[in-house]
Amino acid sequence: MKYIVLYIVILITINVAFAQDIVTRANDSILKKLTHTYQLAENDSVKFLSLIKLSRYEAQRGFKETLPHLDEALSIYNTQKYTLDSMYLGDIYRFYGTINSRHGNISESLKFNLKAKDIYTRLDKKVRIAVIDNNISILYNLAGDYRKSIVYGKSAIKINSEAKKIKSLGLLRNLGFYHNNIGRSFLALKKMDSAMYHFATAKDYFSKTDYEIGWYRANSNIAEIFESQGKLTQSLSIYLEKLEHQIDGDYRQGIVDTYLNISRVHMKLKAYTKALVYSKKAIALAKEENFISLLAKAYLQKAEMLKAMNRYKEAYKNISLYHIYNDSLVNIDNVKKIQEIELTYNFRKEKVKDSLQLVKEREIAETNTELLKKESKIKSQWMLFGGIGLLAVFIILYLLRSNTFAKKQQELQTQFSQDLINGQEQERAHLARELHDSVGQKLMLLSKQTKNIGNTNMQHLASATLEDVREISRGLHPSNLERLGLTEAINALIYDINANTDLFFTENIENVDNILSKESELHLYRIIQESLSNIVKHAEAKAVKFTIQKEENTVDISISDNGKGFDIASKRNNMSLGIKTLFERAKIINTHIDLQSNLGKGTMLTLSIPIKNG
Repeated sequence: MKYIVLYIVILITINVAFAQDIVTRANDSILKKLTHTYQLAENDSVKFLSLIKLSRYEAQRGFKETLPHLDEALSIYNTQKYTLDSMYLGDIYRFYGTINSRHGNISESLKFNLKAKDIYTRLDKKVRIAVIDNNISILYNLAGDYRKSIVYGKSAIKINSEAKKIKSLGLLRNLGFYHNNIGRSFLALKKMDSAMYHFATAKDYFSKTDYEIGWYRANSNIAEIFESQGKLTQSLSIYLEKLEHQIDGDYRQGIVDTYLNISRVHMKLKAYTKALVYSKKAIALAKEENFISLLAKAYLQKAEMLKAMNRYKEAYKNISLYHIYNDSLVNIDNVKKIQEIELTYNFRKEKVKDSLQLVKEREIAETNTELLKKESKIKSQWMLFGGIGLLAVFIILYLLRSNTFAKKQQELQTQFSQDLINGQEQERAHLARELHDSVGQKLMLLSKQTKNIGNTNMQHLASATLEDVREISRGLHPSNLERLGLTEAINALIYDINANTDLFFTENIENVDNILSKESELHLYRIIQESLSNIVKHAEAKAVKFTIQKEENTVDISISDNGKGFDIASKRNNMSLGIKTLFERAKIINTHIDLQSNLGKGTMLTLSIPIKNG
């Protein structure tokens, strides 16, 4: 009897803890008490409860200590093999999903959220299902799929609104979060009226439940709308008020985001010094807490600011850091993983339904067969053949549908990759022009003036700086390609490498100017540039053979070296970003790279680009 009472007490306590989906702040005395309870726990049930509650309170401080508690709780759960308490397993998976989301691991977060949703669906826990749909909505917002984010957000609102205890503070507060997240996606889509409606609705729910954190968050989103409408003073006032509240509560992620908002408004007000101060604060705290998505956002914003201040070298450095962190967060592979995870999840649900349906059909068929045997064997055979025929049609339709879906996903992935590469080229070309036309011209003028006044040291410094700027500009965008044409640009590239390395070049380059589009010429030049760079950095080669031949319908390129080579199979499983980009560029110009290599026998890269005649 004692254990039954203990179990009931634990069950009631943990349900109350999880019903409070978001708490206002972690209380030191509560954390101390929970830690003490955990340390003195004499059985796994009490320890399990303490670990989950510890995870919830410590999560408010940035999830630094949460993960070990979740790992131990999951270990206890698996050891005890709970059955009635499987809802707690869903809660653990939900926490894992939140942690991965905070650290920028979108695909991992989606996996854990879908695991939790499976459990909640089996147990018909509608409120928790709504929480998961909202989490998935946030993940799609991070991945840039705002329309799908809105779909999941509205699903969360619908499910939450149908709950019997909708008047409870916890569920009303949840509605505030769901409306706020939907508003963020509408804001990203530039639909300001819809965004303002959802932010105002969120503020109303947070006000009704006396939830200050949420109220400030929704009000900050309204400040973004004011900012987009040019009401910068109003916007800045709201951000500063929110920052003060967040610092008091030590809400690390919110502090970083608000630093960026304040920095951005100062930049629009041309108060660059203040903007830079807040930008540096955001980067420092984001690094400390490992907030990858916010760190990428901070570097991009800082680069734009430095560019506006004509500090182009620092701007280029920060845009490079943005690409590094952004690629690690939402790259082609990450988007692909999200699509694959959702596809697998939906397929598994359909498979379970189909299996149950087939079991029912089989039972009915067997019963009917026994009855029909008494009447006619022929009839039963026809039913059997009809069932097989229907099953065959179902399988064919299913395979056709799966094949169509897979092709569509592959096309979307390819288009995403190509848009990403073309966007990077446009940004590089823009920066190169800015450096050449603005900074380069000013340095040239400075060089002439120092020459006129006879200051030799200043003249040499100005000339050297001008050459550095030109070198950076050439690295960002190959100006030789526009000035000399593709053939001479490639010759110049080989000449530079030949002059600055010990490599011996054997080249046979035919004139291929004006037979490819300008875009194709740029991508071909980048493929050759990256391939030769890889040889210089990694191949340890002595000689390189390079040929470009113009055939009737193609341009054929071959680059081979006598270096150390590598294992193609292992490289394919762990392909670097540079090699991935080579293959994506090849797809853009409608060709395929054939890469052959063996350890100790060198490497050969070949490709054949089709020419559109006429």
